[in-house]
Amino acid sequence: MNVYKVDLKSQAYYPIDITDYEERTARRPPWYKTSDNGTPQYFAICPACSNPIQIIGFYKKLANTPNPYGKHFSRPIPGVGIYDRDAYEWCPYSKKNAGEQTERPKREKGYLVEQILNLLIRHFDKVAYFISKDTGISINEKIARNMLLQFRDEEGWLYARATLMNAPWAFLYMTDNQDIMYTKILDQPLAATLCEQYPDYLAINEWGQLIKHPDCKEYIHVGMYQTKHAHHVHDNELTESMECVFTFKKGYEPAQEVCRKKITFDYRYFANIINFANWEVNERNQKLLTVAKDILGPLLR
Repeated sequence: MNVYKVDLKSQAYYPIDITDYEERTARRPPWYKTSDNGTPQYFAICPACSNPIQIIGFYKKLANTPNPYGKHFSRPIPGVGIYDRDAYEWCPYSKKNAGEQTERPKREKGYLVEQILNLLIRHFDKVAYFISKDTGISINEKIARNMLLQFRDEEGWLYARATLMNAPWAFLYMTDNQDIMYTKILDQPLAATLCEQYPDYLAINEWGQLIKHPDCKEYIHVGMYQTKHAHHVHDNELTESMECVFTFKKGYEPAQEVCRKKITFDYRYFANIINFANWEVNERNQKLLTVAKDILGPLLR
């Protein structure tokens, strides 16, 4: 991996760079240690799974790569962090996590699950912002509540591929098919596609909301779900994505796929928003935080 952090409870993480690392650790224990055979060791925390990592290649040039990198350390490090084997095995930076990614595996309850739940509860307004931005669908209180209930009932909080870095997207992935009728469509090309393909059934009102065409008397459902969650690590850099699929259903007919878009996870932007001190908690955001606490809060007890 090419990123690290030094605070187990923080979302802030940084590119692996020797000068930055020295400044943040002051070259002191527990980050700087000496092994039993006298070899210097440099430790940090994995931003994805919160397990200890060892940084390789800081003061000795590597033969196989010009850049230092982090690798998981398979033991707890006093002062650095615990070792959670389950969290490690499902970490996207782990070599063990390279299996079939069409599955939705579950992990055991543990410290990482608690961290992810806390993040979703404390920052759900920001999570909703990212979902709105990436899907093009404005996440209002009603759809947020439906998503949270589905996430809870589906035990999405135990989704094994969820990490502290991909929390908003993993949450979205585990909300199944959501009804987006009567919600505001932020993505104008998406709004145009829906209305052009189904001109007798769909329309956009003056507030930008997707509604039934005034002449339509039939039951209409327009849904959104996520599929193909995948990750790839190349040259120690992680990329992750999934596809957002939009569907149309009329009456008792089977749902039809309308279109889909690929969502690439922007970890850095998410981390910046989480740590943004001037984020405005307005009335809308406060309602989102309240509903998240009401639905997900009991899972922490």
